[in-house]
Amino acid sequence: MPKPQYFQSKQWNREERDYRGGDSRRVTFKPGRQGGNQYSRNHWGNALREHLEDEDIDMGISSGARHRFRSGKKKGRKGSPGPAQFRKLLEAPSGWYKVMIPYGEKYEKSFLQRLLLENVSPFPFMPMAWQTNGNTSIFYVDDFKLAEKLLSLDKKVQLPNGFKLFVRVHPSSPNVDMTDVVKERMKQVMAKRYNAETKALDLTKFHADPDFQDLFCPLFKPIVFFAVIDIISENIPDLEALNLTDNRIMALGFLKKLPMKIRNLKILYIGNNKLRDISQLDALIGLPLIELVLDGNPLCDRFKEQTIYISEVRKRFPRCLKLDGIELPPPISFDIAEETHLPDPCQKFLCNKEGEPIVCRFLEEYFRIYDSENRQPLLNAYHEHAMFSFTTAYPYGLGKDKNVAWLSWYNTENRNLVKVQDRDRRFKLLKQGQLSVVSFIQDMPNTKHDIHSFTFALTFFTPQMICLTVTGIFRELKTGHKIPPTRYFFRTLVIVPAGSGICIANEQLHVTNATSEQAQEAFKGPSIVPAPVPGTSAPPSTPEAVVPVPVAAPVLSDAAKKELIEQIALKTGMNLEYSIQCLEGNEWDLFRAFAAFETLKSQGSIPPQAFVK
Repeated sequence: MPKPQYFQSKQWNREERDYRGGDSRRVTFKPGRQGGNQYSRNHWGNALREHLEDEDIDMGISSGARHRFRSGKKKGRKGSPGPAQFRKLLEAPSGWYKVMIPYGEKYEKSFLQRLLLENVSPFPFMPMAWQTNGNTSIFYVDDFKLAEKLLSLDKKVQLPNGFKLFVRVHPSSPNVDMTDVVKERMKQVMAKRYNAETKALDLTKFHADPDFQDLFCPLFKPIVFFAVIDIISENIPDLEALNLTDNRIMALGFLKKLPMKIRNLKILYIGNNKLRDISQLDALIGLPLIELVLDGNPLCDRFKEQTIYISEVRKRFPRCLKLDGIELPPPISFDIAEETHLPDPCQKFLCNKEGEPIVCRFLEEYFRIYDSENRQPLLNAYHEHAMFSFTTAYPYGLGKDKNVAWLSWYNTENRNLVKVQDRDRRFKLLKQGQLSVVSFIQDMPNTKHDIHSFTFALTFFTPQMICLTVTGIFRELKTGHKIPPTRYFFRTLVIVPAGSGICIANEQLHVTNATSEQAQEAFKGPSIVPAPVPGTSAPPSTPEAVVPVPVAAPVLSDAAKKELIEQIALKTGMNLEYSIQCLEGNEWDLFRAFAAFETLKSQGSIPPQAFVK
């Protein structure tokens, strides 16, 4: 660098050259005993200090550490501006170190590499991202012992021109510019490391591949890892085994898209990295892993008991059968002697097919009103003494972060019994009574349900009670978000007869965020709600309609009719003759028959002989 004018004398230049060559002579300007000119002393002293600091390069972790490192004992006379002894190199959390060789630009790169290789032996010497900045040669190493050895060479190695080699080292890693050239080189390296027969990709110490001598591609940099994932998904989407050993990986939170990009990954080696907490594996939940290697990460030292370690891994990867090279006991499952195949999933389960039209029409009418601007007509859908309980939670592994639609509104009414321990608050959060339930529903965010996504299970169906579970997807409207949040719901309903229809006596509602796959498929599929049964009227357009609209009676077998006769006779106390008349007059609709009986009984119109048996 250019020197100030007051350092341009031939005498100073000669002293500088002697100093760089290792000469013991020193240059100093001592003030006279009488003090002399104060400005002159400060001006020249500051100038000399600035010059020496420009020639030296800080080894500290931060700029504030410069004076701490320079406080060591100096050689030469007291007050001499000779070089300071630097403190011991501190180990970097990332494991990467920047090595600088001042005046290294004057020598051939191959010469410096050979010289350093000879002097650091037996340590393996693999410099990364070699570059020149001004007259300084810069490269990076990923080994602390090697970095210490390089630092110990400072002013210890004689150069051919008689000068001593300067070496500066401090913790650092270079930035990565993901250009098309870098991506193409990464593809070439990954192609030679891929085994098509076993569908395995070995990325062990990826940055140290010989083809990366002039590039820096460490996997602990998210931009590099994202590029690797994209290359895999585009070129080898059926990958089954991936080795990420020895890559200085410190976090996995940025890999939440990995399970969607590499769906068939069964074997993952990620040992000898820098993972400190088992929760880092949450980003990989969804991978069908059967073998996992974590040995060599700091997180392994946190588990004093092997059983807890295995349990934490299996919480995230239930199919894992081999951990750190050790065969695990098979996971607890059903004791089935022969391998069986589960039936294909279906959108609906019916314990009684006769209940399907009633349930479908009920859901259709209920959610039509629920998605309207005014939900007050749902008063007709709930029993006078109905009870309603609400819970919410984030999906496991997809917790609360800046990229997830928060469940703030729902959390205030969350009656999760695990979280709500106070009995008074539990009682307060339980909605009781028709008005209380519908008032709460009216205050909930406006919605649009995807009726095509619904699944339901009719688990109990009798004239006295229906048990029904319903799940599906909905979007919140008028929330202020650019993209409306997509939610998932789960309802458990207990339905009983009421008047000429049916109503909800008990309901449990759970709301959470939809997964990315559910959100992508929302509002696309066909509806499970069948078309209206021929001969029935269409659902009324006014929201004041009773829920549900009555449907035509299905064709019943003799056995089904006999069961209905016995049920209404038991319920009403009438003999078989009048029970048959009551059912026939109401098209064998049990609910309508009950309602007609109650109406006539209240009017006193049922003859006494109807109860003679």
